[in-house]
Amino acid sequence: MAADAFPEPKTENSVFTEVRTPKSGDVQTDKSVPLTSTFWYSLAVLLLLPFQFGWSVGQLNLTTFNDEDECNARPVVDGTCLMFPGHSSTEWTLNVNAWIVGGMIGSLGCGAISERFGRKKVLLVNAVIMLAGAVIQASTSSISVFMVGRIVAGIASGCATGMVGGYISEITPPSRRNSYGTFMQVSLSAGILVVTISFFFADTSSGWRYIAAFPVLNAGFFLAVAPFVLVESPAWLLETGDRERAEQEMARLYGHAFVQHALSWMEPSANTDLESGAFSDEQHEGGTLSLLVSPLFIKQLLVALGVSAAQQLTGINAVCYYSSDIFSDAGISDGRVGGVIVYVLMLLPTMAVARLSERFGNRRLLLTGLAGMFISATGITLALALSVEVLSVVFMGTFVAFFSASVGPLIWPITAALFTDSVRATAVSMCIFINWVCNLIIGVFFPYVSDALDEYKFVPFMVTTAAFFFFTQFWIPETAGKSTEEIQATFRSRRTHKPDQSS
Repeated sequence: MAADAFPEPKTENSVFTEVRTPKSGDVQTDKSVPLTSTFWYSLAVLLLLPFQFGWSVGQLNLTTFNDEDECNARPVVDGTCLMFPGHSSTEWTLNVNAWIVGGMIGSLGCGAISERFGRKKVLLVNAVIMLAGAVIQASTSSISVFMVGRIVAGIASGCATGMVGGYISEITPPSRRNSYGTFMQVSLSAGILVVTISFFFADTSSGWRYIAAFPVLNAGFFLAVAPFVLVESPAWLLETGDRERAEQEMARLYGHAFVQHALSWMEPSANTDLESGAFSDEQHEGGTLSLLVSPLFIKQLLVALGVSAAQQLTGINAVCYYSSDIFSDAGISDGRVGGVIVYVLMLLPTMAVARLSERFGNRRLLLTGLAGMFISATGITLALALSVEVLSVVFMGTFVAFFSASVGPLIWPITAALFTDSVRATAVSMCIFINWVCNLIIGVFFPYVSDALDEYKFVPFMVTTAAFFFFTQFWIPETAGKSTEEIQATFRSRRTHKPDQSS
């Protein structure tokens, strides 16, 4: 495309220059493209995978599974320490974090594999891994074998988080990618809430086995239905040169009459990096990783890694971890009740994000959410220091709500939107790997930070929310409602724009 076809760039209050590319029939015309029942079936079946992720997040959070005093008692009293009676705190910590280690493996490995074998095949294999992890956990009487099952389940969860967001982006028309990308967090949050509700019925010596076995039903349903309704990503098929099959899958998603419309936004995306001429033949031959660290994609990668880290390092898991103590101090002694309250507060704002992002954009939601989380973390700190229990509950609720309306769900559509189809799967899997690493860091170190800082335990999250606020302000461009070409043009303008040093 000729350089003079671009409008004059509009400078934002950030290091990026926003460039609107001429429309190639993408965002302007895709709003008229209907979505067939196959599209909705594919999306619905796909969302079973992040639901399992959410289920695994909350699976071990019932106090009677691991009350440290009850588990350390000798002999262990019947009806206490319900999971593997007499286990040590070290064994429990290893089992909790084994799932995160599995998630790191799954998220990092699935991208390159799906680039080679396709999205659909990898998602189907991932469901088999999910099923295997559930069977191992539900059937064993050994806490060591249970840990193996947690690792296997973590691999399935990691692969789901590493692939689902990108897959949704690849099958969805550009104007709706951002909204539909947030559905992943809705499914994830629903999984956490449902497993927390199940604690009211599973508070028995065998209840944990039923909880561990639930993904068998989830994965079984996916494997029974997905081969027939889940489409292969047309974007991936175009990347591999299989245009005929790509058009067949587009027809399944949008109808035969709209295949050419779909090509108008998919083909430019598939060729954006090639048309730019921004990398050498050696970089291209070096593979996807070489491209990602080249000048063409390195800024996109750094921004996406920052967003992925922000979701964990701003402290949502720490707040949820400490929520039972906050509720207990406020007079709600049943941790299950407190858990339901927290996860309802997490789910409801997440369900509204799709509409909010359409109206206000991702940047504004991120900035508002991070500012709200900073104020909430400050409020929790003051309330704990002054022993005002009611305010602790209020600010904990606002922290969760602001997270769920911003950083929580927006990681998935933003990381997927920052890359072209040729590198998206690998790039997103790298980002989600970093997300899992940060999850592990919080899980391992926050208890020590909490003990050391006492009522000031949330001060570190005041720092991280403030830091990521400025990171968003200066480094993250708007992605909501933008085509892949527009987003890439924004980054290209940053590489070529030379600010006036004399001003």
